[in-house]
Amino acid sequence: MDGMDWAYVALAINPFGGLLIAVPFAVFQLDYSPWLILVSGPPLAYVQVVVTDLAGGILERWPWWKRMLEGKRSPRITRLLEGKGAFWSTFLAAPLVGPWVVMAFMRYAGVPQRRIALPILLSMLMITLLATAGCYLVPQWLGDVQK
Repeated sequence: MDGMDWAYVALAINPFGGLLIAVPFAVFQLDYSPWLILVSGPPLAYVQVVVTDLAGGILERWPWWKRMLEGKRSPRITRLLEGKGAFWSTFLAAPLVGPWVVMAFMRYAGVPQRRIALPILLSMLMITLLATAGCYLVPQWLGDVQK
C-alpha cells in the first residue's frame, strides 16, 4: 500500500465525512474498482464503532464515569432501544449522525455492540453503494446532458 491507499483508509475511518469523502477520492483520484470500494468501505467505516466501544469500555473502568452514567441512564431509553424497532432506528441513524455516535448512544443505553453490528454494517454498505453509484453515474448523466 502506498501513501494514497493509506489516505483512502484514513478518510474512510474518519468520523467526520467518512465514506462520503473516501468514496469519491477512491473513484476519482485512485481509480479503484467499484467492487473494491464496496468490499472495503463498510468495514473501514465500522472501525469507528469498534474504537468507540473500546473507549467506552476503558471509560467504564473509572468509577466516577460509571457513577455518572448510571445516574443519568433512563430505563425508558433502554427499553426503547432493546425493542424490535431498534434494527431500523439504528439502520437509519447510523448514516445520518455517524456510526460512532450511534455506538456511543447505544453504549450509554446499555445495548451491546453485537446487537447493532448488522444494522450499522448494512447502513454503511448502503451509503457506500449509493456514493459509488453516484460517482460513476452522475458524470455519465452530466456528459449526456451536455451533448
